[in-house]
Amino acid sequence: ETVEGKKVAIYNAAVHPKHPLNGLRLTNSTKLHIMQGPITVFDDGAYAGDARIEDLPPGGERLISYAMDLDTEVAPESTGHPERLVSVRIANGVLLASRKYVRETKYVVKNSGDKSKTVLIEFPNDPNWTLVTPKEPAEKTRALYRFAVEAEPGKPAELKVVEERTDLQQFALNNLDDGTIQFYISSKAASEEVKKALARTIELKTAIQQTLVRRQTLEQQIQTVEAEQNRIRQNMAQLDRNSELYNRYVKKFGEQEDQVEKLRTQIAELKEKENQQRKALDEYLLGLKLE
Repeated sequence: ETVEGKKVAIYNAAVHPKHPLNGLRLTNSTKLHIMQGPITVFDDGAYAGDARIEDLPPGGERLISYAMDLDTEVAPESTGHPERLVSVRIANGVLLASRKYVRETKYVVKNSGDKSKTVLIEFPNDPNWTLVTPKEPAEKTRALYRFAVEAEPGKPAELKVVEERTDLQQFALNNLDDGTIQFYISSKAASEEVKKALARTIELKTAIQQTLVRRQTLEQQIQTVEAEQNRIRQNMAQLDRNSELYNRYVKKFGEQEDQVEKLRTQIAELKEKENQQRKALDEYLLGLKLE
């Protein structure tokens, strides 16, 4: 019986970067099962190549390839696009940033033969990316898209495949530095409510930093005084306790102790203030839910 078939060219860059393969879309138009096995292909009565086919039930289709198509060239060109921030949200102290990525591949098909042909371009079907252009492939398998390109003799044909992917990134606002927060404030993707909340976050974090710096300054002063006291102790050990210099050291030592006591009191107050500021920041951030 006669079995239907349509001649095509099949291009896959992983198989050959330049030339497609001659192929045949074989349809079992009979009521019989065609068993798997080797197939010898003749084109216009001349030997064209060999292929192998799986079991083909009545009405079933198989795409087979059997030889290199040297009359057709395909030139792929990939283009990357900058990532784009599309949305910024805040929920319970977490900043959620959605970024869109776009990638594009252009294929230029040149047919130097004397007949028009259909070129099936096979493209990886990546589940992490969404097909944008073309809207639908001619065929789709678990691992591949197939796009049909009609190639006229001597007329380059083009196919553009565009995909996009959106990723959601999450950041604890407490861990973001002011420069990063400022980046999101200046972004067009952030709403005015989100920008105001981020600006307020910077204000609260700045206040905490100022308190921290003040406390560290006082702690450094204590370290300086303690170093001076160690030096005085060493000098006093070498002096007569009734000498004028010894008494001056004793007086200075007492004054320094009073100074250290005041500094420690101030440091304790600053620690308490810092704890309160951090608590206020945490409560503020946890209460945010903005889009």
